Amino acid sequence: MDQSWQRSLTVSAHFLHGMLDALRTRHGDEAALLALGSAAIPQSLLVQPDARLTRQQYAALYRTVAATLDDEMLGLWSRPIRSGTLKYLMLSLLDAPTVLVALNRFVRFWNLLLDDFRLQISTKNRLVSIKLVERAPGARVTPLAHELMMKLVHGIASWLLGREINLHQVCFGFARPRHAEDYAFLFPGELRFDAAATSVDFHYQDCAEQFRREKHELWAFLKRAPEDWTFSAFHRASLTAKTRDYLEQHIAQPVTIQDLAQALHTSVRTLNRRFAQEGTHFQSVKDGLRRDIAVHRLANSNTGVEALAFDLGFSNATGFCRAFRHWTGSSPSDYRKGTRQGE
Repeated sequence: MDQSWQRSLTVSAHFLHGMLDALRTRHGDEAALLALGSAAIPQSLLVQPDARLTRQQYAALYRTVAATLDDEMLGLWSRPIRSGTLKYLMLSLLDAPTVLVALNRFVRFWNLLLDDFRLQISTKNRLVSIKLVERAPGARVTPLAHELMMKLVHGIASWLLGREINLHQVCFGFARPRHAEDYAFLFPGELRFDAAATSVDFHYQDCAEQFRREKHELWAFLKRAPEDWTFSAFHRASLTAKTRDYLEQHIAQPVTIQDLAQALHTSVRTLNRRFAQEGTHFQSVKDGLRRDIAVHRLANSNTGVEALAFDLGFSNATGFCRAFRHWTGSSPSDYRKGTRQGE
């Protein structure tokens, strides 16, 4: 079962704008606004660079845009990925004897569909790597397309095994983006940017495992898509996730990194090194959790700002309002008002 912080998880407005780009281009601004309304996303978030989407809003917007475009990859690739593609991809994987065989089928399947890039799978040094390779020099790199493809392969492999697979490394062929800290919840492994190509590295022992999934389980997975392959429903393996889990249990207390080190039976130095591998640090994780809980409760409850500030460990509402504006570019009351207008 999801930890409650996972239910309140939010993601950057980068995903909002990326999902709307092709919709605007093909159907105009009115279609984009209709999609926002169907996902209960206030229009005011469009002009807030640090706005956040709840995972429910993310999934609802994804489904709406995919249905409107008849493209399960949101118009991000040179050829549309028609509705039903994920279903037939998943059906082709169910009888694979191991995850590695399933990943090879995944690669072959996508290479029948993609024109601008192809997937390449290789095994070396006890790692299984899946890489996006240009079919011709100069192919346009769309960060959201690369993010979603790497997340899709990781999410599907994790679903097949029934547990989240901890990755060795994820590389992206573009510069570190402003929303990079969100990656800690999407990709449990070391992150690299400005790489020669976008790729994801699995540990061989995970790929060698056998799995058993039935069709009735697949129908439930597809019905919830993209939620299950984007936000794993399994136990989170990353240090960021473990930290959020610990912090949530002590959310109103002044927890330090020394407290976390003691709780996890490790050293502060080791924690800082592992946070760096995940592209974040302790204070950022702590602020992110408080921000996400605040956004979730402002959108889904009538809790007063002063009570919410106290619940999140702030000594007064003024400090909370200042922090919230720093996190999102908006005051708590304005954020709540915009969310309610979007309902």
